[in-house]
Amino acid sequence: MAQKLKSVDDLENTYIDRRVKFLLPQFEKLAPFKQNERKKGVSVFDDETGENINVPGWEDLAIHEAQSLRFTYPDNSPEEERQYNTALSQIPRLIKALKVAAKTDLKDHANINGTNTIINNFHNTLKLLFAENRLLKNKIYREGVEERSQPENRVEIDLTNSLNLAYSLLSDLKNVTTNDWPDISCAIALVTGRRMAEIHLSASFEYYNDYEVIFRGQLKGKARKVKADGRLVSLREKPFKIPTLIHAKLVCDGLAWLEKNDKRFAPNEDPERVNRRFSKQLSKATKSWDFISDESERTYHKFRAAYFRASVVNSKVDPYDFVRFGEQVLGDGDDNTISAYKRYEIKAGTITRI
Repeated sequence: MAQKLKSVDDLENTYIDRRVKFLLPQFEKLAPFKQNERKKGVSVFDDETGENINVPGWEDLAIHEAQSLRFTYPDNSPEEERQYNTALSQIPRLIKALKVAAKTDLKDHANINGTNTIINNFHNTLKLLFAENRLLKNKIYREGVEERSQPENRVEIDLTNSLNLAYSLLSDLKNVTTNDWPDISCAIALVTGRRMAEIHLSASFEYYNDYEVIFRGQLKGKARKVKADGRLVSLREKPFKIPTLIHAKLVCDGLAWLEKNDKRFAPNEDPERVNRRFSKQLSKATKSWDFISDESERTYHKFRAAYFRASVVNSKVDPYDFVRFGEQVLGDGDDNTISAYKRYEIKAGTITRI
């Protein structure tokens, strides 16, 4: 059974911790008031000082938070080119941490609904304050995808050695040691295309046939509702029938091996803990997998690209069905994300399944 892992590598996000300690009490003080007072701020009696104090509304708190994020995580590009990528990535983490803390850290639990409403309004305002930067980021990403997809910038994938290694490891699990866990993880990523946090936290595999498994535990877009078995469920609960690049039983055995050797978190843990705990070792291990000739191009996420392109070959996908097939086997609903895989091409003569 998966268990909580505690380690010095399981680092805290100190910026988020600090801001939650400041913001949550402010939000709780606003919670008993009407919508406009929550937005603009109120004067309240403070039990600790015995005086009335002014509590800023969520609108001003969001403005100050945007300033804090830009100061803490500056973008030194010319002003018209600033994307504030790190600041943008901290916003959803902050909102998630605030909502988690609201469940346990409020002085009066009766304020939880009002506090969560304020958190949502605060979040919406923060997104508006960074809207221009986000639009620029998306524009640059789309342009980058188009540029990298040009013939001269494509990356060739040769799976022969890496697929043989994955097969060797997963078919002989009784003889691998606990120290081999990074390569077991890499093998599963290559032959299933699942993300790091899925393999080490949310994923479950159920044998379907020799080269297909039923996968549950999709993380990206997990809050999105989709139809499954005639009802709406979260994307994380939806079963996906996905192809595998080696025998499906070996894939299921590999995930069970990681579980048995305490290299998975419980499914209800925060997926970010996976990256903090495992990404350094997995990034190092990935460099020895030669599916891409340029070592600097080898990252754990590139296993996903290699898997997808091999699956396209194995399934003889019509070029017109490229995006639809990507949605089916990867679970990504974003055309831009799937189109980015056009940058990769399978080397002639390489094996694509064992």
